[in-house]
Amino acid sequence: MPINIQPILISMELILQDVLKTNFVPPRYPTAFKEIAIPVPTPPGITNLPAFIYFDLDNQFTLTQEQDIKDAISLVLFNWFHHLSQKWNDGANNGISDLAACNKVYAIRNLQPAWYIGPRIPNGLVATNVAMDQFTRLIRDNGLRLAPKAKIFAGSLDNDSLALALTALNRTKVPLSFIVDLSKISNIGINTGSIMHAWLHRAGFYAPNTTSYFITECSMCVMRDYELKNLFLPDSAFYRFFS
Repeated sequence: MPINIQPILISMELILQDVLKTNFVPPRYPTAFKEIAIPVPTPPGITNLPAFIYFDLDNQFTLTQEQDIKDAISLVLFNWFHHLSQKWNDGANNGISDLAACNKVYAIRNLQPAWYIGPRIPNGLVATNVAMDQFTRLIRDNGLRLAPKAKIFAGSLDNDSLALALTALNRTKVPLSFIVDLSKISNIGINTGSIMHAWLHRAGFYAPNTTSYFITECSMCVMRDYELKNLFLPDSAFYRFFS
């Protein structure tokens, strides 16, 4: 089977962007981009947020695919907003969101992001709070232009994977860059779960993509609308779309 070198070349560019923290990275996989802007909702208790987040979108995407990507990112933002709104709990900031409650049931492994230094994270609920707080930082750094430009590459990924992102090792100035398979954008639920999974990588969380690992369980909770698992629907029906 021939090696799919395209995502390797793009990943090399993304690694350089992470390490050098600059927009001026020599392209390993040359392509043209256009900037898109996506509105950022404002959760209660959160300040200094940008009005938009920005992405350089690969010109290979069609207008329909562009809208599908925008819709999926907006739904990821909604899940972040919904979590923080429920956690705010009229100012007490001690609420348990639907997402956190779902993750507490299922996520028990790889609960700490790569950059994390602090007390052991005991369960999926606490890991959700850490992850969504990091989403706030990623959103702020992107929209306020503190991080390098986020790029969404059109790629060809192996198997059923829809989106691919590298696990960020740093906490600040992390570009929200990832690859989307050009041929697989269709189902909004799959798109949202896959991009949520990619953002969790950018938030510092590791795979593997299988049952009980936070990055996988959190993304599957989003795809199930926070519902409990269906015994007749295996987890692999969801995580086969993750990279």
